[in-house]
Amino acid sequence: MGYYTQGSFNAMKKLLLPLLLLSLQAVYSQQISLNKELDQFCKNSVNEFHTIPGERKKILDDIAVQMAKKKHILFTCQTNSRRTVLLQTWAQTSFYYFGLWDKSAFSIGDTVTDVYPEVVNVLRESGFYYNDLSNSDSKGYIVYISQWYENIIVSKNNLGTIDTAKVLVVSICFSGERSSIAETTSHLDLPYKSPKEFENTVREPEKYAELNKQISIEMLYLASKMHELVSKSK
Repeated sequence: MGYYTQGSFNAMKKLLLPLLLLSLQAVYSQQISLNKELDQFCKNSVNEFHTIPGERKKILDDIAVQMAKKKHILFTCQTNSRRTVLLQTWAQTSFYYFGLWDKSAFSIGDTVTDVYPEVVNVLRESGFYYNDLSNSDSKGYIVYISQWYENIIVSKNNLGTIDTAKVLVVSICFSGERSSIAETTSHLDLPYKSPKEFENTVREPEKYAELNKQISIEMLYLASKMHELVSKSK
């Protein structure tokens, strides 16, 4: 009858542990894998990292470094109805795309309002599934990257029970805008110009598609840099 020495047992542990972790990761990623259309949209966005201006990359790199020490990223502006909602959705999707299972994305604004319909339209065109979600305060949506995973996007002005010590706040306010939430806490600035001026015009779908594409590229880039940092720290 064979037997294991302590040395051979330790060697086996070193061999089996990585295989076990890979197996568990494969099972987990399969559970929350993106649907084919959304996965292709993400691949196309990854191939466009080179279009991000240098100054934007520096900001995103800084956010990636700080997110290595945090669990949540919070996007905020005056309202939580357009840009911040797109950022929440794409940041969370990007975290899962790059295997950052322990990171979460949220968004809030100074006021509560409806999520603008064109937001969910461009997400649908990107490959997301969605259902309407309405309550007494505002209209929102449940967005799905697959049949297993959902991301609730509703307008809100508070964090609920999230541990704020684990949150990195990012203000996306553009020139002339202000966020009282960002002004009362430490935060980073990553401005995005609102497409609101084009609403109810023939250029509305075009401008929302442009913003959606920019955000998808930049959030996937952010998640890729975070993945690099996590890998180097192991």
